[in-house]
Amino acid sequence: MAEELWYEKLTRENLKDFYMSTVDMVYSSVFGVTKEPTRCERAIVKSYLDIYAKRASVPGDRVIYDFGDILLENAKNIVADYPLPANLTFEERKLDEYTRNSMIEKILTKIDSTSYKMAEFISTDVKKTKRTKQLNKVSSFFQVTPLLVFEVLILMGIVWFVAFVAATLPYRNSPLIKERSIYEKSSIQQQYIAALPFYPLKLRLPNGSGVPQQQGGQNQAPTETTPETTTETALAPVIGTTAEPAISATSG
Repeated sequence: MAEELWYEKLTRENLKDFYMSTVDMVYSSVFGVTKEPTRCERAIVKSYLDIYAKRASVPGDRVIYDFGDILLENAKNIVADYPLPANLTFEERKLDEYTRNSMIEKILTKIDSTSYKMAEFISTDVKKTKRTKQLNKVSSFFQVTPLLVFEVLILMGIVWFVAFVAATLPYRNSPLIKERSIYEKSSIQQQYIAALPFYPLKLRLPNGSGVPQQQGGQNQAPTETTPETTTETALAPVIGTTAEPAISATSG
């Protein structure tokens, strides 16, 4: 009878069909163990979630048998965790339409949630049915799992954040390079005057310029310097002044 109920490998697409074909029998069996509707429903929902989580490793002809073992274990566990008073009794109950729909809704909502998919992704088994020989040799030395990749990404993020904070935090209020200190404080004119002795030009600099004049070699005799005579030149032509003419007898 078990083979007639189910013989396909469990997937997300046929999970609801598997539920609908087994839930009536499951409910009566679990209620006989739990003796209470709430505990019965919790054990049933958890059992369907557990068999769905193991779907990759359970072949189609073993789904119903493994599900029966999971169902019995969950029913016993929930009775042990939530015992009922000894004098409390419940009447026999059959599965109604509302309870059937509410349980499948809880199951589908749970497996379609983001948290469930993330947990399932992290706990994915690294062993797969089809692998090449080269991949098997590499995986025997270093097994790459989704959890390992996730941990490496988190570690890289932490290292980058620590390095960024260590490099920027001490200098967040001050520049890394003091731009003013790399420029000289002397004027451009003084810089040009200081560079003139190094050019091959015969220039005579005025005294007081602050630049030493070129000197000859050791064997060169000192030359006498003659004082320069400076002549004042008028900035503009000057008109000569003439004396007033004397008064004569012919002047009118």
